[in-house]
Amino acid sequence: MKKMAKTAVVALALALSLSFAVSTTADAKVKVSKVTSVNKLTGSKSITLTKGKKATLKTTVTVKPNKAANKKVTYKSSKKSVATVTKKGVITAKKVGSAKITVTSKKNSKKKATVKVKVVAGKVTKVALTAAATEIKIGESTTVSAKVSTKGKKPNKKLVWKTSDSKIATVDEKGNVSGVAEGKVTITATSTDGTKKSAKVEISVVKKTTTLALKDKTPVKATVKFVAGTKNDKIAEDVEKAVAMLGAKDKEVTLKIDGKEYKVKGSDAKAKIAAKANAKSSVVVEATTDATYSLASAVFTPATVESITLNDVTFSKITATSFNIGNTTYTYTASGKNVVVDGHVAADFAKVTAITATQN
Repeated sequence: MKKMAKTAVVALALALSLSFAVSTTADAKVKVSKVTSVNKLTGSKSITLTKGKKATLKTTVTVKPNKAANKKVTYKSSKKSVATVTKKGVITAKKVGSAKITVTSKKNSKKKATVKVKVVAGKVTKVALTAAATEIKIGESTTVSAKVSTKGKKPNKKLVWKTSDSKIATVDEKGNVSGVAEGKVTITATSTDGTKKSAKVEISVVKKTTTLALKDKTPVKATVKFVAGTKNDKIAEDVEKAVAMLGAKDKEVTLKIDGKEYKVKGSDAKAKIAAKANAKSSVVVEATTDATYSLASAVFTPATVESITLNDVTFSKITATSFNIGNTTYTYTASGKNVVVDGHVAADFAKVTAITATQN
C-alpha cells in the first residue's frame, strides 16, 4: 500500500514537473516587446480629472504570437485614496491629488506602462462653440472657437476635437477646420476632465468657385499661348479671334513668334502671323486690355490655345465646358447655365451678369 502511495506521489510530482515544463516552454515562446496605455478620449499619458469623475484607458500590448490571451495586463494605482483603477482600466478620481497607474503585462512583468493622474476640484460646466464661417470651400479653412465655462479651483479646460467625417473636413486640437471634399460635417468639442460636457457645430464644405468676369473695365494683362504645330492659317485665324475677344483691335499687342517679338496693332496681328508663322511655330499674343468680359472671353477661346494667363492666373486644358487652374479643374457657367455651341463656348454677353466657374 505504502509502495503504491509512494508511486502515486512520484507520478504526481512527475506530472506536475512536466506540466510546469510545458507551461514554461510555451511562455518562453511569447515575446512581449511593448506595453502602452493612454487616455482613450485624448490619447494622452497624462490625465486630469474632476473629483468623482472617470476616464478609461486604452492599452496596447505588442506581442508575438499576436493573440488576445497574450495581451492581458494588470492595472495598479500608486495611491488608491486619490484614484482607483479597475481590471478593465477604468479610472475613478477619488480626491484632489496625484497618482500613478501602472499597467503590467501578465506574460512579462518587466514590460509595463505608466499613466499620470491628477485629480482637481474644479470642473467644466458648459462648452459653447462659434465658427468663424459655417461654410468653407475645398482646400480652405475656418476656426471654431470654444467658450468653456467652469466652476471650482484649477479646472481642466482642455477639450478634445473630433470631426464626424475626416474625408470631408478635418479638425486639429485648436479647432482649425480644413475642407477636404464637398459635404457636411459635425465638429464636436468635448471636455477631458470627465464631465463629458460637449458642444457641436455643423460645417458645410463646398466646391471652389471663381468669378471670371463682371461688367467692369478692369485692366488685365493677357497672355495667350497657342499650341505649337497648328497650321499657321489656323493660328492666324484664332489670333484674330483672341485679339477681338480681348478688345485689342485698336491697341498695340505683342506677338511672340518662335521667341521673336513683334509690336503690332491688334487689327494687323492676323497678317503678321500669316507672314511669319509656320506649322511648327510657337505663338504667343500679349495685350493689356480693359474690355468688358475680357477674362470670360479669353477663357472661351478655341482649342488651339495651350494656355491663357490673365494677370497672375494661368488657365490651361481649355475645353468647351472646363479648364484648369494649376491642378484644379473648373467647370464654367454663364448666369448659372452651361453655354455650349458647336464645341465652343459662346454667350450673349449683353445678358450675362457674370461668368462663374466651379471646381469639379
